Amino acid sequence: MAIATFSFNVSSVSGQTLKSVAMIGARSGASWPLWIAKDARLYGKYGLDVELVYAVHPAPIAAVITGQAAMTSSGSDPALLAAAKDPSLVVLGGFMNKGSFAMIGSKNAADMKQLTGKKIGVGRVGDPPYHMAVSLLKKFGYTPRDVQWVSIGVDAATRAAALQSGQVDAALITAPAYFRLQSAGLPVLAVLLDHDDIYVSTYYLFRRDALTKERPLALAYIKAHAEAIKRFYEDKSFATATMIKYGGARGAEEASRVYDLFKNARVLEPIPYALKGSVDAVLERQGQDLKGADLTKMIDNSLVDQLVREKYFESVFGASIRDEQQRKQTLAFGR
Repeated sequence: MAIATFSFNVSSVSGQTLKSVAMIGARSGASWPLWIAKDARLYGKYGLDVELVYAVHPAPIAAVITGQAAMTSSGSDPALLAAAKDPSLVVLGGFMNKGSFAMIGSKNAADMKQLTGKKIGVGRVGDPPYHMAVSLLKKFGYTPRDVQWVSIGVDAATRAAALQSGQVDAALITAPAYFRLQSAGLPVLAVLLDHDDIYVSTYYLFRRDALTKERPLALAYIKAHAEAIKRFYEDKSFATATMIKYGGARGAEEASRVYDLFKNARVLEPIPYALKGSVDAVLERQGQDLKGADLTKMIDNSLVDQLVREKYFESVFGASIRDEQQRKQTLAFGR
């Protein structure tokens, strides 16, 4: 993967346009704020000329570490695991805490009660979809030992193919891929959006310099993404068009269904704190690998706090956002 390197000039954020790179690790709704910020020219509003680069894990995080990219939107588990190993990284907030995953079954597993001893497809044992699946199974009285885990690939398309070929009996699949399986006659056994306490979070991952000399750059990104989230909730046609453009959906019908899922569940967070509940969920899933890690040095909500003090979110979303803002402040990590 080749990525153009760049240098930071803090004064450029308030003056000339600064070329920058942001990494995207998923062609899914989790990338919506970045897609919209790019196509609605919200990055440009804050002095950034951003190139969005797609790559599979761990390339996005590696690009941030090496300075080839300014930031990446990262799943909570890989973000905290990476920050625990590399003190140059820091989480500066999170704009998503729910995921559009569904457990899809097969002719051998048409109900969650039929999963005992069945083969469940995951990327690998220990990856985020595995832990999400474990959390979902717990809701139905299962332990991880009650099923067979089959490693079949990191993306939804691979897991979907394994389901259709009969290689596995069930798998956790994101929308819109699970819509296609549903249309093909496979049963939807359970949907993660029905369980608020199963956190599927996406964090902002930057280098630690974002807290000091690169702080204006990081603030510019967070502001652009906040305004992108506002545009998302107000402009369905624009949001769905970006999803199709960037490969998140095959057509208008799929994009519309994903949009409705996200909007109705209010998946994208206007006030992007990294939440304590989300961090606790990662600790439950990754406790062994995060043992001894100082989370207070890995997660910093101070930029979001700054924007709250400056009434930035109120200026974007209006006075009606105050109650949600206060609620999220209370739930934020470090409180």
